Amino acid sequence: MMFIYLPNERTGRVNSGSCTPQAFIFDCDGTILDSMDMWLDLGPEFLRRYGIQVTAKDLAQFEHLALEEECEAYHRKWGIGRSGKALFEEMSLMLQERYQKMIAARKNVRAFLDAAKAADIPMSIATSTPSDLVRLGLEANGLERYFSNITTTGEAGASKKHADVYDLSLKTLMEHLGEAVPPRSSVWVFEDAVFGLMSSGAAGYKRVGIHDPAGRCDRNDVIENSEIFIDDFSDELLDRIISFGM
Repeated sequence: MMFIYLPNERTGRVNSGSCTPQAFIFDCDGTILDSMDMWLDLGPEFLRRYGIQVTAKDLAQFEHLALEEECEAYHRKWGIGRSGKALFEEMSLMLQERYQKMIAARKNVRAFLDAAKAADIPMSIATSTPSDLVRLGLEANGLERYFSNITTTGEAGASKKHADVYDLSLKTLMEHLGEAVPPRSSVWVFEDAVFGLMSSGAAGYKRVGIHDPAGRCDRNDVIENSEIFIDDFSDELLDRIISFGM
C-alpha cells in the first residue's frame, strides 16, 4: 500500500488523515539500544563489590525503578554504601564507559527512524535511565539527532508502572514544536517492558511492543499488550502503524 503525505497547513508537518501518528515515544534500553544484556549483568557485578551474591532474576523486583531509586533500594535492603546517592554515583561511572563503548543499536532501528523522520513524525524518548547515559548511548550510535527530547521517570516522579513519563515526554515534545498536545490515541509508544506497555495502553496510547530476547519479559506477554508486535524493526513497520485501524 502506498501512502501520500500532505503538508499540515499550521505546522508544515505531513498529514495523511486521522490515522497519521502525531508523535512517537520510544523507550530506550531494549527498544532503541541493545543494552539489556549489559543491564542484567551490571546489578550482580556491582553488588559483588559489596559481597552480595545475587542473580539477575533476584533483581527483577527493581527493574521498574529509576536508577537513582534502584540504588536507594540497594542501600535500604543490604545496608551497603554510605547512601543510595553514593551508590548511584559509583554505578554511573561504570555505566558511562559501557554506554560509550559497549552498546549497539537494535537491528534496523536506524532505517525505521529515517523513515519516521522523512514522514515528519516527531519523536522523543521516555526512559528510566538517567538522560546523560541515554545521550551517551545515542551519540555513540549516531542516533541522537532523531529525538527532540529525553524524559526520565525521575523527572516524571513515577515509575513506568504509571503513564506519567509518557505524558511528560509528549508534553515536552509538543512544547518544543510549539504545538498543542494531541490525543493519546494518536500517539504511539514503543516499549519492550510489559509494565510500560500496560500503563501506556491503559492511558490510551497505542503501542508497538518489541520483544527483547535479552530482557526479562515473556514474548507472549508483550504480544498481548501491544497493538502491533515486532521482534525487530522492519521496512514495513511504518506502513503498518499508519494503516492501523483503517
